[in-house]
Amino acid sequence: MSTMAAVLSEDNRALLRLIRDQRPKSLTALAALSGRRVPNLSRSLRMMEGYGLVRLKRDGHGVEPVALATSFKILID
Repeated sequence: MSTMAAVLSEDNRALLRLIRDQRPKSLTALAALSGRRVPNLSRSLRMMEGYGLVRLKRDGHGVEPVALATSFKILID
C-alpha cells in the first residue's frame, strides 16, 4: 500500500495530467511546465514507467514523456 501511495501521490498524478494535457516534447519542456528540476522528473518518470503509467520515448535528441494512464480505480479486497 505504501508503494502504491508513493507512485500515485498527488504530485505524480498532477504530473501525469500535465503530460497528458500539454504533451511536452522533452523533459526540459516538462520541467518548465511543472516547476520541477529535470533530475527529479527523470527519477519520478522512470519509476512510473516501471509501473506502466508513463512511456519515455527516446530518440537521438532526448526523451519525450507520454502518459499512458491518468485515471485509476483501486479495488481492495
